[in-house]
Amino acid sequence: MLDALAAAAAALTAVDVAARVGISRATAQRHLSVLVDEGVVEIGLRYGSTGRPEHRYSARRE
Repeated sequence: MLDALAAAAAALTAVDVAARVGISRATAQRHLSVLVDEGVVEIGLRYGSTGRPEHRYSARRE
């Protein structure tokens, strides 16, 4: 999962991560949440014109 985030040119959604890794969206969200809590992954919000904001995940750059 971290490799998929690190290789991405831009932040990814949980759906994007799930597709790249080959797991379900719900599983990706659970793992990403843990990685955010551990400080390994950063989370941001993207607001569209309507609907819910989209969570975008990226590997923390050092």
